[in-house]
Amino acid sequence: MRRTLRVAATSAIAVLAAVPLALSAGATASADPASAGRIPSVPAGAGTLTKHAPEIFWAKGHEPAGESRTAAAAASNNLLYGGGTGAGVVSSQPAVYLVYWGSQWSANDPLANYLTSFMNGLYGTGDDWTTVSQQYCEGITTGSSTCPTSATHVGVPSGALVKGVWFDNATPAVPADTLVNPTTSRVGDQLAAEAVRAAAHFGNTTAASNTQAHYVIALPSHFFTAGFGAYYCAYHSSVSSNYGSIAYTNLPYMTDFGISCGQNSVNSGAAGTYDGVSIVEGHEYMETVTDMRPSTGWTDSGGQENGDKCAWISSGQGAMADLTLSTGSFAVQSTWSNGFNNGSGGCVLHNSAP
Repeated sequence: MRRTLRVAATSAIAVLAAVPLALSAGATASADPASAGRIPSVPAGAGTLTKHAPEIFWAKGHEPAGESRTAAAAASNNLLYGGGTGAGVVSSQPAVYLVYWGSQWSANDPLANYLTSFMNGLYGTGDDWTTVSQQYCEGITTGSSTCPTSATHVGVPSGALVKGVWFDNATPAVPADTLVNPTTSRVGDQLAAEAVRAAAHFGNTTAASNTQAHYVIALPSHFFTAGFGAYYCAYHSSVSSNYGSIAYTNLPYMTDFGISCGQNSVNSGAAGTYDGVSIVEGHEYMETVTDMRPSTGWTDSGGQENGDKCAWISSGQGAMADLTLSTGSFAVQSTWSNGFNNGSGGCVLHNSAP
């Protein structure tokens, strides 16, 4: 959903709308002197970048007025097609690239291992969770709530879902409070620029190579993007470049803010330390495959995506639970199914059952 991002417990806000970054190869120019030299330089050929408004996953208890989720309140209006044209409105053949950004990361980081294992397990044995998204499609009439069989639907990967993992550790990621004024969108600039750098790293330098690609930019511990933990846990967005439209997720280090971003939401004690990692990334992933360039894909009449409508449900229909994959057991939330309950819709964990 296109939202205003609150960034501090004050009246200051940052509006993350479509804003030209105007970064060419090697450029570090910025209107904010504090961020000069710290925004990643984009590769030659990437051109001027234009970032687009993010879809925000609010932290527990910090949803804007009227967006708090309960099992009862979740069953509202169905998702509608936003009118996007061409391929890449939804993901017919998902392809994920995991980017661990900053020299603070270690290849043996337990959170990184958990995240990689979770993503590697999707679409394999035990996964009937991602199938919920496959009812949605692209290229149909704006405002439609169902898809004809002839339409291009959300699909499955060709081979493994995760096409590459990159520890981009040449330089450290810098904590946001040392490089931005929270009333600017400099952090958003950094994430967008890093997503473009990742596309170049993996050789995806044409629009066609990025139509289905989704770059997860995982931030190291204590890299606090504006508002993280206090208001939101993650977001997904897209950025326009000479490489095409690049879909990406800002995925902070979930355990830095504990229960606010999902820790122990399903499992108690040490077993639930990383619950928030798979809950939050799962939320963003399922939203990305159904709305890759927000909000041209599937949202309800209020702008909420399939993950938003089912966030943080702890009991009853659609409650968070463990998903057992070939790579381990991972906490996930439910997502919205238009087809559930004879077309009335609802939050489900599995395509054929609650």
